[in-house]
Amino acid sequence: MKKIVSFVMAAAMVTSLIPATAFAAGEVTATAKVVDALKKSEGFNGAITGVDTPELQLKVTGVDYRVSGGATPTVDVTVSLGNAEFVAADDVALEALVNVPAGINVAVKESDKDEVTYTLEGEFAKDDIIAIQLESQMTKVNVGRTATVSVDSKMVTADDLVYASVLAKGIEASVRKTATVAVDEVAELDSKGLTIKPSVAGSFAVGTEFTLKLSKGFEFANSTLAGYADWSIDGSEATFTSISNEEFTLTGIKIEATTAKVGDVATIRATAKNVGSASVEVATVVDYKVTLSVDEDEDIPVIYSGTDVDNTGLTDDSDHMTLEITAEESFPGAWSMRQGFDFTLPEGVYVTGVDVIESENFLQNNAAVGTAEWEAAFEAAYKKGDYTTFTFAKRVFDDVNTNLASDPASVTFQLELVADPTFEGDVVLGFEGALVDSQEVTVAKFVKPYTVKAEQNDVIIDYRNTAVKTPIVITEAEAGLWAADAAFTLTIDKGDMIQFEDDATFDVTGDSDMTLKNKKTANGQLSFAVKATSDEAATVEIKDIELFMQRNIPAGAYSLKVDTTMSAAYDAQAIYAASGDNQVIDDVCDYSNTVKEAFINVVTSGRDQDNLFTTKVVVPIGESYLMAGETKVELDVPSYISAAGYTMLPVRAVSKALGVNTNNVLWSAETRTITIMYGQRIITMTVGQKTIHVNGSAIPASSAPEITGDRAFLPMRDLAVALGVTDITWDAATRTATLNGSK
Repeated sequence: MKKIVSFVMAAAMVTSLIPATAFAAGEVTATAKVVDALKKSEGFNGAITGVDTPELQLKVTGVDYRVSGGATPTVDVTVSLGNAEFVAADDVALEALVNVPAGINVAVKESDKDEVTYTLEGEFAKDDIIAIQLESQMTKVNVGRTATVSVDSKMVTADDLVYASVLAKGIEASVRKTATVAVDEVAELDSKGLTIKPSVAGSFAVGTEFTLKLSKGFEFANSTLAGYADWSIDGSEATFTSISNEEFTLTGIKIEATTAKVGDVATIRATAKNVGSASVEVATVVDYKVTLSVDEDEDIPVIYSGTDVDNTGLTDDSDHMTLEITAEESFPGAWSMRQGFDFTLPEGVYVTGVDVIESENFLQNNAAVGTAEWEAAFEAAYKKGDYTTFTFAKRVFDDVNTNLASDPASVTFQLELVADPTFEGDVVLGFEGALVDSQEVTVAKFVKPYTVKAEQNDVIIDYRNTAVKTPIVITEAEAGLWAADAAFTLTIDKGDMIQFEDDATFDVTGDSDMTLKNKKTANGQLSFAVKATSDEAATVEIKDIELFMQRNIPAGAYSLKVDTTMSAAYDAQAIYAASGDNQVIDDVCDYSNTVKEAFINVVTSGRDQDNLFTTKVVVPIGESYLMAGETKVELDVPSYISAAGYTMLPVRAVSKALGVNTNNVLWSAETRTITIMYGQRIITMTVGQKTIHVNGSAIPASSAPEITGDRAFLPMRDLAVALGVTDITWDAATRTATLNGSK
């Protein structure tokens, strides 16, 4: 039995292997292919016999016998020839062409010159082979004709598998892979060489004259070629005579990109005199460049931010490694080392380890550079880059002008990363330098292990037990992520002035079965820890929050901050290339643990006892500024006089005129309401309504706020009333309105 060979789709190759459609139809399924297909030249007599006879192979892929009563299974297989006839003299000879596994009987059911139906009796096993010798006579044998075989059976169907071809004499040319060459540079073709072979046996003889012709823009660069004494070149043409009548390979061919441009492709047309020609692409013109890449078929690793590489405080056991990153030059020497280069990372992302997987064709002092030398270079570069980037020094390895390796250099590496608790998103690794093209690749992604939702709470100082109306909600990123004993601590910025009071309520909401422990308020901080993990993503709601504030607390915004078991481990994580005072993340990072800016907005100062507005505000109509005391305040839009005759002040100017934080002047597009918090007064006005509310009390207004040019304007006179200012003057000559604060 002939050995099974791999499938090949082309009919004109030595082995014609075309997978057939296999389908379940009862007991047996199989595939069909042709082994050792013939290729014959012009003059072939069409006789297909002897040891070179092609073979039809049916391979059993599945068996499912459900026969009762001891009956032996049978299956019919019809084999039909195209442009050929069987040469077997009778059914016995036809049966002799079939080779089957032991225990299988073969009988011809019916036959004709170009078709025979076999009955196969017995039980097949998976991977059994049925081999049928295709001894036959082609009916037409002129050039271009083929002989085909088709199979029709419950076990398999296949149409027109080519098992013999009549071809004209000719040649084929190929290279294993195309080479790269830079403009005005010389490059050697692939080390496996240029292979030339006859299309059919006898196409050319020993001593046949061959010509190689390069496409426009390229010339041959080597005047001699090993093994071919008569090798000769003339610009883009080379000649030689063959030393074999079968397949042969030319190695060591060099070409130069004389006038070709970046992107051009070098093609060699090989011609055997009086036989034929064949063309093959052998090289591509590339720029002096280095390409940064990752395997695009690999999923981007997802890493949790704000923790160490052991994921302390989390149940996640995945590592913190990036995708494998490869930096490869386009041809030997393209990666110039005359100037330094950098690998950059986003702000807030730090390296804790580097694994150089492979280093190829780098040299240092003419000695090969391995992974150890690259790892040393990475370590030095991270120190030089102040632990935020890799800054490689000039000539870290041999440059283009030295004795370089013959193949392009490349390095493949992975980074172990951690990221600040506030960092979330893709990790984009940049590559840049004076002599390389800047480029980027995404190598990892960070997500936060929790989210904190909190809203701004505007409060008036009340010393003790000031209520916070909205809860703090902390949500787990995925089910069971927070490990047992993982702890959370929440504080308010400037804790010496404002702190949490006792008796806040901690609840796990939703379907989560997470349980908590150590729920408490201590030292002005809220804290809790995980007692048992959850099979659903947990949400912890902290409510019934009250504040203690010092009597002299300044008005303004105070942020909410959170510290966790994860962030403590993150701060203590050892940094890559540790040196001197830089040993752990906390030594090099500068992140904020704020999770909500202006969580508490104190709208009155503890020292404000009289609520008097004392500033003189001068508003020139039509000018893009106002004067608040001695200060000139630029406006993005000018004030104007309304149709009712009132000075209208842009809302954006109010905070500047009053000298308060912008958080204390609010605009609600939904309710079209302006809210101003000044001293102990909360003032609200609604567009279109002639009513002012001061601390909830309604006061009639002379005019109403307006929308002009998509901007909200409010009447200056009514604002003065709300502030308790009654001295308002108008200078018609200068078209200036003045609000005179109390002295």
